[in-house]
Amino acid sequence: MRGLNSSLILLGLLCLALSVYAQVAGLAFSDKLQAKAESGDVDSQFQLGNCYFFGLGVPKKQIDGVAWYRKAAEQGHAEAQFNLGGCLYQGYGVEPNQVEAVRWWRKSAGQNFPPALISLGDSYLHGRGVEKDEKEAVRWFQKAADQEYPPALHRLGNCYLQGTGVDRDVVQAMRYYRRAADLKYQPSIDVLDKLEEGASG
Repeated sequence: MRGLNSSLILLGLLCLALSVYAQVAGLAFSDKLQAKAESGDVDSQFQLGNCYFFGLGVPKKQIDGVAWYRKAAEQGHAEAQFNLGGCLYQGYGVEPNQVEAVRWWRKSAGQNFPPALISLGDSYLHGRGVEKDEKEAVRWFQKAADQEYPPALHRLGNCYLQGTGVDRDVVQAMRYYRRAADLKYQPSIDVLDKLEEGASG
């Protein structure tokens, strides 16, 4: 089951892109959006950050995207806080700083934004930006799982399957994987297929 660990890390790295892409459908730069952002409108600042970060109607310039994410994040925009944390974690448009990334994820998690909750969990699980603490990782995953957030359900399945931060419990692991699979979360569907294939083999 060591492959599950690499899947978990990969999912953590994809969180930023998945969250942002969920927000950019039909979004494109406009002078009106720029003006609203410059006037201090927090949602416009976040959207403008996406425009620059992904090159939506303007030349792609991650450093400007990060700057607008930061403006929105400082005004308390949960997703901007999360995206800023992701940029800091990966070094997209800014010098990488995992400690500062965790600080912004914690602010976003304080608003119960599920991707931030699991990013904090991943940080504790792997000891990146914080001291490694598997039980604390499980606590953050559980907060997101309580919102039926599929990646969090999947992570809890991994934890119970491997005995990471909790007592190993294959039955409980299967429950979490099934809840995520019922929400069409492909990684959990794949794990269930492998586990059931192994059981019947």
